[in-house]
Amino acid sequence: MTARSRFATLGGAAVLAMLLALPAAAQSLKPDEVLSSIAVSPLSAPNPVRGADGRVHLAYELAVSNASAWFIRLDTLESVDPAGTVLSALSGKDLAAMTLFHAGRDGAIAPGGSATVLLDVSLAADAVLPAQLSARITASRLKDANGTLVPDHSEGPAPAVYTFTGAPVVPGRPAVVVAPPLRGKGWVAVSGCCDALTAHRGAILAINGRQVAPERFAIDWVKLRDDGHLFTGDGTKVTDYAYYGDPILAAADGVVVNVYDGADEQVPGPDAKPTGITPANIGGNMVVIDIGGGAYAFYAHLQRGSLKVGLGDRVKTGDVIGLLGNTGNSTAPHLHFHVMDGTSPLNANGLPYVFTRFSGQGTLAPGSEDELERGKPARIEPRLVGPMTDMLPLNDQVVDFE
Repeated sequence: MTARSRFATLGGAAVLAMLLALPAAAQSLKPDEVLSSIAVSPLSAPNPVRGADGRVHLAYELAVSNASAWFIRLDTLESVDPAGTVLSALSGKDLAAMTLFHAGRDGAIAPGGSATVLLDVSLAADAVLPAQLSARITASRLKDANGTLVPDHSEGPAPAVYTFTGAPVVPGRPAVVVAPPLRGKGWVAVSGCCDALTAHRGAILAINGRQVAPERFAIDWVKLRDDGHLFTGDGTKVTDYAYYGDPILAAADGVVVNVYDGADEQVPGPDAKPTGITPANIGGNMVVIDIGGGAYAFYAHLQRGSLKVGLGDRVKTGDVIGLLGNTGNSTAPHLHFHVMDGTSPLNANGLPYVFTRFSGQGTLAPGSEDELERGKPARIEPRLVGPMTDMLPLNDQVVDFE
């Protein structure tokens, strides 16, 4: 067996021990250089957006890969500015709740595994944006002791609990301003931004070897009836939803750069399971419009045959581009809307946007979203209420577009 093959069979802990046996001058680290066991990097730069809570949100993600033989548990993650000031912090169960574990157990990343941490740095409206954000992470190296993960306090230079700062990123450009793509009262911002692991925020994809977060600021828009219900009957027909067929409006001037109009309506309902989904039609019948400045508006799940535009068409704000439907990966009629940095809805990173004007009725109470899908009326709490200008509706907010 060659020396090369012998080294190839050694795990991370063994390699570390070998390196530490070298002469001190060959392997010493400076005080601010920490054996971290994990590599951490941002998927893309955070772009500031003013939410309906009046605060500025910097929503972004950190990709974490464990290149060691230990299980690694993230204990605390602080977002800090260049002076070390803590701008936001997550720890314990709150941190685990905002982490997608791609391989691991008991809240720890497995050896050779990875995770994605979803961050929302929320600042006062008048706060100065940090020139740079970094992640100050406290983590634990764990070992398996008879089926239980426990801190590895083995003697050596790699302590069981350690802290390091890394993953620097510079905030990007501000949110784009667009008009609402819908009209009427009682629209619910389902799976919106920013501080919860929703279906949209958790949609981290790898396309051609690159991780992206296309739906970071996406919203699924559904409309309440005057009685607070989402549908009549049992909700298994698209006509049970009064807003099915509502006109979809261009949110900004632009040029149509991507269209699809080959998906049939899905059968909706509380127990619906979309069929015939492919990478090409997952968004159903859809339109992508180049609205300038490297931003593209995406409208998904439209009715088949309802598209009023084609490739290369120029549109003006407020033009009808199609009708609200239930096509593609959809279990109830809705408009999926987001803005992104490319023409392909899944091969892009989501960009923040604000609507020129809307009014907040309140926010769905915890658990009400699931109840709505089961035919119960919405329970709306008096949060995020009143007229709003140049803001992003937040998760489960109920708004009026007039």
